[in-house]
Amino acid sequence: MRHVIGIVGGVGPYAGLDMIKKLHDSVDVHSDQDYPDVIMVSVPRVIPDRSRYILDPNQENPALGLIYCVEKLVQAGATHIGIPCNTAHAPIVMNQILASIALNGHQVQILNIVAETYTFAKEHLGHGPIGLLATPGTYASHVYSELFESEDYFKILVPDEAERAAVFDSIYSKEFGIKTWSNPVHDMAVENLKRVSYSLRDRGAEAIIMGCTEIPMALGRIKTDFPLLDPALILSRALIKEVMPQRLKPFRSVA
Repeated sequence: MRHVIGIVGGVGPYAGLDMIKKLHDSVDVHSDQDYPDVIMVSVPRVIPDRSRYILDPNQENPALGLIYCVEKLVQAGATHIGIPCNTAHAPIVMNQILASIALNGHQVQILNIVAETYTFAKEHLGHGPIGLLATPGTYASHVYSELFESEDYFKILVPDEAERAAVFDSIYSKEFGIKTWSNPVHDMAVENLKRVSYSLRDRGAEAIIMGCTEIPMALGRIKTDFPLLDPALILSRALIKEVMPQRLKPFRSVA
């Protein structure tokens, strides 16, 4: 049986496209036929903002739209699914998706972007503090800090209130945010995220987690003197390792 990778797109739309590229960049191939089978379902109109729901569960529930996309992927033959949205992995959202899969008896595996990033960090980093750039929902859910600090292995550092506002604007601003200016990313979004990253570094962070899948589209344009961890790339490599481990490219360095 050939495994099929399913990607839930639309969260955001360019993050889904970016992950497809990272999947293909992660495999060692010599022909078209060597690449993995990949299906993406991108229906952003049915998936409201994840942060808004986490901050106020009376808002429209994004889990319903995510479940809709997962169902489409299962029907199309997906065996392993990745969701390139860190905020969607907050338990208040992800637990509903997993419950739906179990209830319907689907034989499909959803890889967890936060758990894969934690495993990667343990393999490639020391025990020092790690900074986190993320959406308000990811910060509020503590999905990274609860896992990364569960074994006293890491300490998660988060931006101060003003810096969080700058990260938020870099993602959501109608004038320069990545969700509006995806290709190319606006220079102001890049500069804001760079500034906050270096502020976290100055506070002791030995690496930065780009904990929103839009952020690598901005910070991928710059060079830093500290590692930038890209959860979408880590998730992509984990999916390739599951479905075709013999073709996973060696990882070079986090530096």
